[in-house]
Amino acid sequence: MKTIIFMHGILGDEGTWQPAFQYLPVDINAISYSMLGFGEHGKNIPEEQFNTNIHAHELIQFCQSLNQEKISVVAWSYSCHIVLLAALQAPQLFETIYLYDCIVPSYGLENDEALLKIFSKDLNKMMSPVIKAIRTQDNENIINAFVLACSEQNLALSDQSSNIQAIKKANAHTVARLLTQAEPAPVTPKMLEKLAVPCGIYWGENSRTIFQLTSQTLYKNLPESICLNNSGPIPNANHLLPETSPNQLIQHVLNHQ
Repeated sequence: MKTIIFMHGILGDEGTWQPAFQYLPVDINAISYSMLGFGEHGKNIPEEQFNTNIHAHELIQFCQSLNQEKISVVAWSYSCHIVLLAALQAPQLFETIYLYDCIVPSYGLENDEALLKIFSKDLNKMMSPVIKAIRTQDNENIINAFVLACSEQNLALSDQSSNIQAIKKANAHTVARLLTQAEPAPVTPKMLEKLAVPCGIYWGENSRTIFQLTSQTLYKNLPESICLNNSGPIPNANHLLPETSPNQLIQHVLNHQ
């Protein structure tokens, strides 16, 4: 039986992917994984433990604890970088990694002045309302601002299911920690040349510029030998696809040869 770990982004936890599991083939052992600092008690974790290095280290330890030959991972947004770091450090643990809407400006993006300028402009446009919301110290205001920013004003918190709203309210603290964490560990094009794990890179056709640019840059700099043939844009999708239409995402990413 194939084991797949599903990893959430900011404002998420182990409950984020649960609604998607009904769409998986019966021979898939699905594990919904929550990173350190997320979940109902995540805010009790010291801020300095909320960073990409620790999250990658913990993922490696979790995979080792499963005592299985190789594991696949589906990651979204913030967790994409975590999975890449883990796959570079412990490739023997992973069968395939599937990454949707990457966000960390790495993978060579930081070396392209023109693209980095476009990225920075959209990031500022996205996060300015979120930073203003954080200053209000009103959790619902913060969450709503982040949802609106991620969906490019197409979806508000109130538009989401009651289950997703509850998960996000339990993880409101992660928005501020995203901004105060240590600088994400870099993954350079040179490092990507050594990546030995088959990898699918996907982005929403209608996702924000920052998600598309980051994912496209990673896709461009991956060794062709490990890049899955179904990598690329997912039609009629934006950044919140794992919440709004998980079946569409699962059917797309698992449809590869």
